[in-house]
Order: sequence, then C-alpha cells, then structure tokens
Amino acid sequence: MNLLISFPDQSQSFTYGVEYGRLLEKIERGDDVVKNNGFPVREENVELLKRTCESYGYIANFSKPYMGGWVDFIGIKKTTSKN
Repeated sequence: MNLLISFPDQSQSFTYGVEYGRLLEKIERGDDVVKNNGFPVREENVELLKRTCESYGYIANFSKPYMGGWVDFIGIKKTTSKN
C-alpha cells in the first residue's frame, strides 16, 4: 500500500477537525444516515457531534470508548410520518 495523503500538521486538534469536517459535510448534505465510512471516531469529537446532530435534527448514537479512545458513531436523521 502507498500513502496517498498525509497530514502536514500532526497536531491532534487538526486531525479531530478533519474527522469532524467529513461528518459535518454529510450532515449538512442531509444524508439519512451518517457514519465515518466504517471507521470509529475519536471520543474527543463526541460532544461536538452530539451538539451538531441536535442542531441539524439527527439522533446521535455512540458506543462505549474502546481501544484507547475510539467510539463507534452513527447519526440518524429524525423524520416524521403522517401515516
């Protein structure tokens, strides 16, 4: 395997911001289900993701932290039915 993209800034906050930005784009786009492409997210982003999901009408679900601070995340868009 070859590394295609590397972060020039190795700070943790930069990395967390990139992760959050990818998820925010899906939320702003209005995807019905938002996940991190099959990867867990850092627990440092949990509170920010909770607030974002609440603001955009999503239900945020997280697993318990594992493997040194990773959590599984899924955001589900709230919908109403007239049935």
